[in-house]
Amino acid sequence: MKITCSILCYNYGRYLAQAIESCLNQQPGDYELEVLVIDDGSTDETSEVCQYYQNRIRVLRSSNQGFGSTLDKCIREASGDYVCLLDADDYFTSNKILSLLPHIVSGYLYIEHKKYLIQTDGTAIDSRIHGGGNTSTLCLNRTAALSLLPVKNEIFFHTLKAAGHGIELNEPLAFYRVHNSSMMGSKTSELWYAHLAEVTHILADKLLLMSQKPPSWTNSMSLIKISREYLSIAHYDEIEVALQLGHRGKALLACVNCLLASVRSQSGLQVWHGKVIARALLGKPLVSRNY
Repeated sequence: MKITCSILCYNYGRYLAQAIESCLNQQPGDYELEVLVIDDGSTDETSEVCQYYQNRIRVLRSSNQGFGSTLDKCIREASGDYVCLLDADDYFTSNKILSLLPHIVSGYLYIEHKKYLIQTDGTAIDSRIHGGGNTSTLCLNRTAALSLLPVKNEIFFHTLKAAGHGIELNEPLAFYRVHNSSMMGSKTSELWYAHLAEVTHILADKLLLMSQKPPSWTNSMSLIKISREYLSIAHYDEIEVALQLGHRGKALLACVNCLLASVRSQSGLQVWHGKVIARALLGKPLVSRNY
């Protein structure tokens, strides 16, 4: 079994050495390890850091092409059977791969785990264990992940879990750095939800197109229902955008679209839909706008 740790890096040279070390220092086991750094045209010290590890890692550098393109390369260029994704400003616990191995051997195509939150300087934000789903908490079967490319972000890979081929572990196996340029640090305005809505609409359309010729890990009807589920989520994000902008009419319209898509999805209506309706009627966003 070969496992690739694919590190996404764009101007995160100041954190990169810690990310690389966390991959190279994984506890040994019955697996072969590859560490791959995808440098998306960094202009900082990233190349110097990679040079230091040149005999222990593989580096692919290109002009800046963006997050989605970098994710694609993390999968395409990996030589492992499974790919552990890692943002260069995060790092793994030393027992990550050993903890994943039993689930990899069991045949899961998607493995997600929890994480710790840390500040820019590496100190813990709190002692709690936080949920996964973001890039540095995912391990993917490479063949299955290839069938979903090209992607816009890691949400595209969640499809494998939605199709019944995933598992969520309660164990925290990564440290996620929260700062102004991180995804979590930017989730404070309607711009973030507008971005999520756009990306999720693209995913829903992609899955609908894939249903015409489904990959081996699913079937047409499953992809159609999953597509509707992501369509519902996209409309949910549109509700949040409208509420933050004070457009209650648009929020209610998006709410109707959200419910219609949910009724036809694989999960159907759930408790959270009632909460969405209540917020739309009351005009209450989840977060306040930042200026």
